[in-house]
Amino acid sequence: MSEKLLELAENAVSEAERFGAQQAEAYVASARSFSIEVENNTIKTASEIRDAGCGIRVIVDNGIGFAYVTTVLDDDITKIAEDAVRIAKASVPDPDFVSLPSYTGKYPVIKGLVDPEIRDLQSELAADLIMRTVDASIDVSGNAEIAVESTLNASHSQRAIANSVGISQSAESTSFYIYSYPTVKLDGEQTSSYEYQISRKLTEINPEYIGSKATEQALEGLGGKTIEGGDMSVILAPLAVATVMGAGFASAVNAEEVQYGRSYIHDALGNEIASEQVNIIDNGLLKAGIGSRPYDAEGYPSQQTTILEKGILKSLLHNSYTANKDQVTNTGNAARPSYSGTPSISSSNFVISSGKGSLDDLISEVKRGVLCKYTADRPNLTTGELSAMLMEGFYIEKGEIIHPVKNTLVGINMMELLKRIHRVGDDTRVASSIISPSLVIDSARVTSG
Repeated sequence: MSEKLLELAENAVSEAERFGAQQAEAYVASARSFSIEVENNTIKTASEIRDAGCGIRVIVDNGIGFAYVTTVLDDDITKIAEDAVRIAKASVPDPDFVSLPSYTGKYPVIKGLVDPEIRDLQSELAADLIMRTVDASIDVSGNAEIAVESTLNASHSQRAIANSVGISQSAESTSFYIYSYPTVKLDGEQTSSYEYQISRKLTEINPEYIGSKATEQALEGLGGKTIEGGDMSVILAPLAVATVMGAGFASAVNAEEVQYGRSYIHDALGNEIASEQVNIIDNGLLKAGIGSRPYDAEGYPSQQTTILEKGILKSLLHNSYTANKDQVTNTGNAARPSYSGTPSISSSNFVISSGKGSLDDLISEVKRGVLCKYTADRPNLTTGELSAMLMEGFYIEKGEIIHPVKNTLVGINMMELLKRIHRVGDDTRVASSIISPSLVIDSARVTSG
C-alpha cells in the first residue's frame, strides 16, 4: 500500500508541473483508527475510522498554493493539482521562500515503528483490554464509590511524500494507547485522577497498571487543603513537566515562533538560559519512539538535535522554510496534522536528560514546597508567564508529604523557571512524545485558597 501511495504522490507532482508549477510537493496518506470509549464503567461507543487523501503544495514565482482532497482517486488528485497551481499564480509572492527541501542521501532506518498486532487489532481484543483497565480501577477503589471513564485507540497510518526537487519517500507506523479517568467519592468528598500508556507495541501496554494506578492516585487526592502561600520549592513530576516544559518550552524553540517574535526566547540563541543541569535534545531517531519517523512532513530526514546543553540554547527547531530564512541547517522538524494542511514545525521526541534521585529522594530534600504531579496549564508563549493550577498536588514540609492541596497555583516566568531548576531526577517517564524525569525548581510563587 505504501508503494501505491508513493506512486500517487509522484504522479501528483508531475500533474502539478504539467499545469505550470515551478516546484511541487504531494503528501498522500491513508489511516485506520479504532476507538472505544467507556463512561460510568461500561462501554458507550466503539468506532472505526478510515481516512485517505492527498494534499498538494506548489510554487509559482514565489507564490504558494495549496489544495487537498479526501480521496486518492486519480481524477480528484489531478483536479487539486490544477487548483493548487491556480491559487499559487494568484498569491502574493513570499520573498522569504527559497525552495522546497531536497535530499539525495541515505535515510535513517528506525526499528519498532510498526506492530502487526496493533495493525490487525480485532474489536474483541480491544474490548477486553479496555474492560481490564476498568475492572482494575474498580478493584482497588475499596469503600469509595467510583465511576470510570476510559478511552482506547489503535491506529495504523501509511504516508508518502514526493516533490519536484528530489524527495520521494514512504513509511508506515502504528500506535496504541489506553487512558483511564476514575472519579471517586468517599465520605462526602470527590476527586479524580488519570493514568495512561501509549506505545507502538501492544505488549508494552499494561491495562491492570493503568486502571489501578489511576484509582490509587484519585484516592490519594482525598482530603485536599489550602496552604499558606509564598515563595517555596516546586517539584514538577514527569506529567507536569510534559505540559510545562514539553508543550511550553518545545513551542518556544519553534523557529517560526522565534522569527515572528512570538516566543519568549526570541533573542536567546547561543545564550545560557537555563541551569547547567538542564540538557534537552529533540530525537526523531529513537527506536519505537512515539515521535520517531524516518523523515519529517516535508520528506527531509529525521535527526537528533541538541536544544539545550548545560543550559545553553544551542538550536531551534526548523523546517525547510525557516532554515532557509535563517540560513541554517534544516533540523527535520516539519510537521502537519494530515494531508489537509501545510507544514508547520513540531518537536519529534523531546527528551530532557535524566539526573540522579528518585521522586522520593527529591521530596526528602525539600524543606517547604509543593509537588505538582499534573497541571493542564502551559506558559504564555510570548511573555513566558506561567500560572499553573495544581490539578494534582501535595504540600511538602521537612522532606515529607503532609497532605494533598486544592485551589493552589504556581506562578513563575519560564525564563526564571529554567534558571531555577537545581535538581533533575532519574524517574524518567514517556508522556507521548515528551520524555522527562521530575524537575525541582528552587523557588516559585505559590498561592492557595
